[in-house]
Amino acid sequence: MLTITTCLAYPEPPSNLLPLADALTRDNIPTAFVPWQNHPKSAFILPLCAWDYVAEPEAFGQWLTEAEAYGQRFINPVGLMRWNMDKRYLCDLAEWGADVIPSVQTSSEKEKLEDILKNRGWREAVVKPVIGQSGRGVAKIRAGEVSLKAEDYPQGVIVQPYIREIETAGETSLVFFDGRFSHAVLRMPPQGEWRANSAYGVAVSPAAPPEKAIETARQILDMLPEIPAYARIDGTLIGDRLLLNELELVEPALYLHTAENAVADMVQAVKRVIAG
Repeated sequence: MLTITTCLAYPEPPSNLLPLADALTRDNIPTAFVPWQNHPKSAFILPLCAWDYVAEPEAFGQWLTEAEAYGQRFINPVGLMRWNMDKRYLCDLAEWGADVIPSVQTSSEKEKLEDILKNRGWREAVVKPVIGQSGRGVAKIRAGEVSLKAEDYPQGVIVQPYIREIETAGETSLVFFDGRFSHAVLRMPPQGEWRANSAYGVAVSPAAPPEKAIETARQILDMLPEIPAYARIDGTLIGDRLLLNELELVEPALYLHTAENAVADMVQAVKRVIAG
């Protein structure tokens, strides 16, 4: 009835999602893991482990279209996921009033990047692929020293000022189900690193963000055209201010193993979607 999609690059499910599949199955929602490229035929789909879609975003988008046309339903709305696949969504959120790290979309050409740094007065900046995940292709650039390989950024880049606070504050990830706060973790890069991703040795631990930060994250979800069943909001805490880094609506790590209530919260969110 429900498929949690993995991917051909990583076909085996992570151990921390097995309790979710077991809990759903016990709640009369039989759940299996199948790579998205194998076009699972279950009535409902949760693409939590589609971790290779950035390598073939057109194929992934086509699969979303075909599955929806076939009558299958995704736990998060397809329209939201399509929008969230492209990091220009950060520019949209900024226009809607979210407290987002300033973000500019451009090509990876050296001249354009140098112009952005000069015009914005940024000595250091971070570039991210427009379609990317897990920190792949994320790099720090400095004025007068820009050097990127264009082939690594086929859809262009998002440029943001380098936020030095992440070196000491790390990145806080807040997980919501149906717009309700469930739990949070702190992702702390190792000394000398600034990217808060698993590929760079980040340490993950349960966190208790201030109420103001939780409310800020909740307001970001309220800006969306519809509330997602699951969402992860990543930001840097500067005092009790949450500065948004990323909003994850497709295949985020939800760190269900870090909070006692997390699996039950997600089961309820999935059940509400299935109940219609």
